[in-house]
Amino acid sequence: MTALIVTILLLIIGGFIAFAIYLQMKEQARLERLRKVALLNNQLRQIRRYIDDLPPQYQPKELRVWLYQRLMSVFDELLTTQPDESLSRRRRNLEEEMINFQSSKQKRRAKPVIDELEIMELKRLFEAVAQFVAFAKNNKQIEPDQAFRYESLMNFYRYKVMADFHAYLARQAFLTQKFDDAIAQYKEAISQLLPVQENPEAQPVITQFQSIIDEIEADLELQKREAELELDEEEDAELDDEWNKFMNQDDFQKKKHF
Repeated sequence: MTALIVTILLLIIGGFIAFAIYLQMKEQARLERLRKVALLNNQLRQIRRYIDDLPPQYQPKELRVWLYQRLMSVFDELLTTQPDESLSRRRRNLEEEMINFQSSKQKRRAKPVIDELEIMELKRLFEAVAQFVAFAKNNKQIEPDQAFRYESLMNFYRYKVMADFHAYLARQAFLTQKFDDAIAQYKEAISQLLPVQENPEAQPVITQFQSIIDEIEADLELQKREAELELDEEEDAELDDEWNKFMNQDDFQKKKHF
């Protein structure tokens, strides 16, 4: 009888322990699911920020499409973890947005960067995108060659954004006919690109800025020559006037003798 009671008690205790373990595992699974949902939602916000905040001139079409694809993949994983109709609707809207972007032939307009604080923020954004690409590469979510291209682009843009800023200042100086200041700003823009001049994206930009400098300098030289010619003509005209006056005075003297 005593052995039976002990056995029953052991079974009851074992049942309580098993139930406690089950509850603990269930709670751990729930917490793990919540952590995963929070992580995925954070990734959604992160990638959406890259799509929305990177100016068009620093976001090639292929990079934007890849970001859309990564965003949809995160939505799919989130829907698997936490099915929700609002999430499904957002995912459908995102897919439509990507398809419309891919099929659009309209060229996106560059957004001028005219503030140094904005430049600092963009540099942080370039670094964040590069880290995100590296993370995707480590998780086999992007081809190595593609990852290398995007990482190289982000590094190039960290320098180009300052070059674009000085080019903007140069254009403003040119429009106000401060040509020497414009040349100086374009030269500064070129100097900003020198650390990445070996990048294939850099040389066309450097060539473009140098071409503008050459054009402005040629125009200034032409204006200088035209001014010199005009001055010479004025001096010749003054000499002609003086000669004519002299000749008129000489005729007058001759007439007096008659």
